[in-house]
Amino acid sequence: MDNFAQALYALKRQKMAVERTLGARSTEECMVASRWVSAWQKLVQARLDRQAPAASAYAGSRYVHPRTGMLLH
Repeated sequence: MDNFAQALYALKRQKMAVERTLGARSTEECMVASRWVSAWQKLVQARLDRQAPAASAYAGSRYVHPRTGMLLH
């Protein structure tokens, strides 16, 4: 599996975690789900950062943060 596919998988998991957070019935469940959201977001950003050298060709792209050069999702 390439980095893009891994980032896509992690992004889908992050979306599911956000949905779990929004649908939480208790504060504790919401806290656990929000930790998952944070963890998946970090994983997605790390996967996209690995692709950053390849993204240098997209320097003018709206998907690259202008100051940090990080690939945004």
